[in-house]
Amino acid sequence: MPRERLRRNRRTGERVLLTAIASLTISGFLLTALLGYAVWQLEQIERFQVHDVLTAAQPEPLTASDILELSRSRTQQVANVDQSTEIVLSPSIDNPLESSERTAENYLLVGSDSVRGISADDAIMSGRTASIGNHLADTIMILRLRNDGTAAVVSVPRDLIVPIASTDSVAKINSAYNLDSSPQTRAARLIETVEQHFNIGLQHFVEVDLDGFRRLVDAVGGVSICFNRPTRDRTIEDSGDVTQGGTGFSVAQGWSHLNGDAALAFVRSRRLLTQQDSGEWVRLGVWNDLERNSRQQQFIFQALDQALGGAVGNPRTLQRLLEIVSTHLRTSNTLSVFDDGLELARRFRGLNVDTDLERYAFQLIDMESEGQLGLELLDNEHNERVKQVFQGIGWNAVVEDRVTVSVQGPNALNLAAKLRGIRFDANHENVGAYPSNRIRYGVGGEHAAALLAARLREPIEIIPDPSLVGNQLGLEIGSSPPSVMLGYRAVEAPPAIAQSENAAVPPPPRTLGICG
Repeated sequence: MPRERLRRNRRTGERVLLTAIASLTISGFLLTALLGYAVWQLEQIERFQVHDVLTAAQPEPLTASDILELSRSRTQQVANVDQSTEIVLSPSIDNPLESSERTAENYLLVGSDSVRGISADDAIMSGRTASIGNHLADTIMILRLRNDGTAAVVSVPRDLIVPIASTDSVAKINSAYNLDSSPQTRAARLIETVEQHFNIGLQHFVEVDLDGFRRLVDAVGGVSICFNRPTRDRTIEDSGDVTQGGTGFSVAQGWSHLNGDAALAFVRSRRLLTQQDSGEWVRLGVWNDLERNSRQQQFIFQALDQALGGAVGNPRTLQRLLEIVSTHLRTSNTLSVFDDGLELARRFRGLNVDTDLERYAFQLIDMESEGQLGLELLDNEHNERVKQVFQGIGWNAVVEDRVTVSVQGPNALNLAAKLRGIRFDANHENVGAYPSNRIRYGVGGEHAAALLAARLREPIEIIPDPSLVGNQLGLEIGSSPPSVMLGYRAVEAPPAIAQSENAAVPPPPRTLGICG
């Protein structure tokens, strides 16, 4: 009897083992088939050979925080060797002061308004005046993905008047996508135009057309957006002009689940109205590209957040997304559509849209160029800082060109010129010699003072000065002026003075306009 029970137990164990092996084999086959299908679909994506106009990712510039961290690290390294050793943080082949990790990268994201193949009664054509043959860039964004899992995005208004790359014309930036018959050449011209006008290097290019955007929203089951009040786009009845209709967008107050058509109408609208308690419809925000760009950013990243969550674990949704992407998405040949696509999906799944995504906007003014109305960038600190974010410099980071140094003492002119040579904003006043060389700093200026001290070869006294604020510094020169270094010397930050609202330039507000 025990032997019979043993045989039965053995047979039962064998069946369980065979069942497990069969299940693993089938799962492996299905996974292999799914990966094979994904690779096949992604290989259908049109890839533009535009690597020659894209810019290789550059190491991010050193900031005062970087120098202080390097100083602490280097001081610890030599602390037990020779306390008198001078620690010089100079860029060189052996000590390049650059991270060996992959640098952050910029993506040029384009929504094309091409409607080739779309019927005249399609919802996409609502409120549209552009020709069927046009290939204007309806939406242009620059996205920066960093190694630390955070990201930054800024929209480029399509009505921005700029010099068009490789031409003698000055026109709206979206027209750079309409000058050439070849899609690849159109992409290359737009990339060059953006890089040259903003001085921002781009590493990748991604484009999706209107129908692709609509189908992507439908594929993930729509996207939920909250509205503070009943909201709709302006209609012909509102404008009194049959040529000035809208996209047909209309929702009630509260959360609305937008399908592809409604989502497209929302992001394309340029003249949104909201209903007041009195029942009157009034314009929402400013009717220009800036308001529209803010809504596009809000929607696209909320859609992305919801889409990635819905696609995981849902093979049917994933299949639909792959089919749409293979048909409507175009990328630069700098992207591996499979490996980089998986990496991007992983990074975006871990991206908290509310806390990890910095949203920026340029400040612009209306202008007219050769009879053409458009927008122009203001020449101000705000716009310069926005550009620098996409060059790798944080909004409140302390770097040389954000530090103003007033040099006072004998030969101040010469020293100020040398400081300007290493990018400080330096001015001078030739007066009598001070008792010693000193750096004066005010509220919020301790990092700026440390950065200036790190660029001076000789140790220098750093003292507080309540008359200064932020990155304003005073540099007093004695009878033996300090010498300026090309590299950096190890330093310690002076004690922080009591904080003030003026300690740093405030970042641009993240107003959403709707459910903000």
